Amino acid sequence: MFKFIWNYFKGYVIIKITGFSIERFLNLCLNKNIYISKLEEVNDGVICRVFIKDFRQLKIISKKTGCKYKIVSKYGMPFFIFKNRKRKMFLIGAILFVFLLYYFSSFVWTIQVVGNKYIDNNQILNFCEEKGLYLGAYKRNIDTKLLQTELKNNFDTISWTNVQIKGTLVTISLSENIPNKNTVEINEPCDIISSETGVITDIVTRTGRPLVKAKDVVKKGDVLVSGQLFLQEGEEIKGTYNTYADADIKAKIEKEIKVTVPFEYYTKEYTGNKKTEYNLLAFNKDFKFNMFNKNIEYENYDTIISRTQLRLSENFFLPFIIKKIEYKEYIPVKKTYSINEAKIYADKLIIEKIIEEIDFSSDILDKQTVYEETQNEIIATAKLTIIQDIGVKSPITSSYEEDEGSNIQDGTNKTTNS
Repeated sequence: MFKFIWNYFKGYVIIKITGFSIERFLNLCLNKNIYISKLEEVNDGVICRVFIKDFRQLKIISKKTGCKYKIVSKYGMPFFIFKNRKRKMFLIGAILFVFLLYYFSSFVWTIQVVGNKYIDNNQILNFCEEKGLYLGAYKRNIDTKLLQTELKNNFDTISWTNVQIKGTLVTISLSENIPNKNTVEINEPCDIISSETGVITDIVTRTGRPLVKAKDVVKKGDVLVSGQLFLQEGEEIKGTYNTYADADIKAKIEKEIKVTVPFEYYTKEYTGNKKTEYNLLAFNKDFKFNMFNKNIEYENYDTIISRTQLRLSENFFLPFIIKKIEYKEYIPVKKTYSINEAKIYADKLIIEKIIEEIDFSSDILDKQTVYEETQNEIIATAKLTIIQDIGVKSPITSSYEEDEGSNIQDGTNKTTNS
């Protein structure tokens, strides 16, 4: 983009070279440091681009080689100024426009965040604003390497980040670690308790003292694996020692999901009537051109807002945004579900709740849905039988030092002599 602008300022011509020594003509141009580009071979010669400052030197080369050349077209600011030399105000305006364009290119006008799933965009943008990266920030004042380091240090879930400036666009790319569902730090003493009531189907203990086994019935809140280990001397217990309990525990649980679907519902029927309003956002300020004085006579309408930022190229954004606001009128139409339609919609809602509430690693063994009809609605109750992980870390507040010369029972069926 900037190379194009620079070439336009310098001015250049497209010429056609003909003759029997075109190759020698081009070699002499290179020897005299004449920059030739966009070289294209045609039937009776070649076409190429030459800057204005080098064009006058071609006359000497033409005499030496016997080749002829002629101008095909002219481009650039010098020709534009010459053509409009009598229109002074127009020229001043054009030069001012180019100057402002160059000035605007020194600032950041668009920031995009890519790769974030768990961290909200606003959190990242607010942090970057505190560190000096914001809309309208001077690009030379932005230390991208320092900002990358500070982002990683401030957000624990960010494992990698890259801040790249192209034109007036700043792209913040990052990747995140999957957040740990446990609220207890590793090596912090804790128990594992049950998050649900059910029947244990499988338990694998890595550290800690298991208190349950397969086929045991447990209630919500029961301790499944204790982080409290015994300090033994022979068969005598001398004390306890708290550790970080770690285990995989699955249980068969019963879960109930209930949804209600009214028989009567409303849909939107758009009339085709709409009004459109345009606002200009410039330099982060909103300039309103309200044609309707906010008096929309529609009783029911949707408001649709879209923004289009002006730009000169893929990465060269300008600090001007056209904000389009549409008001679309609709009529609420009352409709009624049949019993079968209500059941189908209820099933859809139940599936959505299952996806939302039940972890993807769980296995659904059985699903039975019961429908209860009333005068105004249908109540659907889905009874699920699920196998899922029910172990939740719970911190232990007290800890004790290990007595010298004692044995520790760690729940892994191993006894270690100190």
